[in-house]
Amino acid sequence: MNADQESPFSAGAELKRMSAWRVALPALIVALLAIIGLYWLTVVGMATIWWNFETYAHGMLVVPIILYMIGTRRRELAALEPQVAPLGLALLVLLSLGWLLADAAEVSVVQHFALAALLQAAVYTLLGGQVTWAIAFPLAYLLFAVPVGEALIPPLQQVTAWFTVEGLRLTGIPVWWEGLHLVVPSGSFEVAEACSGLRYLIASVALGFLYAYLSYRSFWRRLAFIALSVAMPVVANGIRAYGIVMIAHLSDMKYATGIDHLIYGWLFFGLVVLLMFWIGSFWREPVNDAS
Repeated sequence: MNADQESPFSAGAELKRMSAWRVALPALIVALLAIIGLYWLTVVGMATIWWNFETYAHGMLVVPIILYMIGTRRRELAALEPQVAPLGLALLVLLSLGWLLADAAEVSVVQHFALAALLQAAVYTLLGGQVTWAIAFPLAYLLFAVPVGEALIPPLQQVTAWFTVEGLRLTGIPVWWEGLHLVVPSGSFEVAEACSGLRYLIASVALGFLYAYLSYRSFWRRLAFIALSVAMPVVANGIRAYGIVMIAHLSDMKYATGIDHLIYGWLFFGLVVLLMFWIGSFWREPVNDAS
């Protein structure tokens, strides 16, 4: 190496990186606050949904979780030099136009996604591609702040009904099934929207995403665990629904038909999450494993 070439680990290079961060971080904070201010009504709309609907209550924890995930990689980030990405300006303009179109059409979910994407694009614009890639997982986690998923309720209801009916048939309980309605000798049941398992699915994927980021370094291991976090709550909710019908049937409709129905659901979900983490621990990687 020539004497006039600066090593990336030299004091001069480190000073340059520190100077770049001192400029980039305040600029990023100002930009993020400006976006939040400009789209304040959209922020309020999202926060209202988080507060009023249990399914999306996790949205209030998204930003703290993102900051925590980024914090676990602060040493790696300190070794990178933030750089302005001009292409990000074009992304910001396009996303702003997308928000305007969604506002004109009164499609709130598109506005919510546009806002999340604007915040992500601001990070890319002011920190550059290298830094953005290093925190791609935490940035992607911002999408969990978007209250979306209602379209999954009908198919999840059908899957839950199918699991319940097949479980009853396997255990010799006669059942009449039409759509979302089930009838057994002790009484009738309906797979309501609350029984679709959407809240468990969203919570499981959000937790699975966080666990995958903290426990694995390999992209494929992370992806495998996220896939597990999608599959397990769907299957588990079907088993849960079958168990509730069986408890109600065997107790002559005395149990698992009221508030205990919901209690069984959350207790069962907690056990499923623990089981999911236990399975994931078998392919967990050391923190400093760069595989």
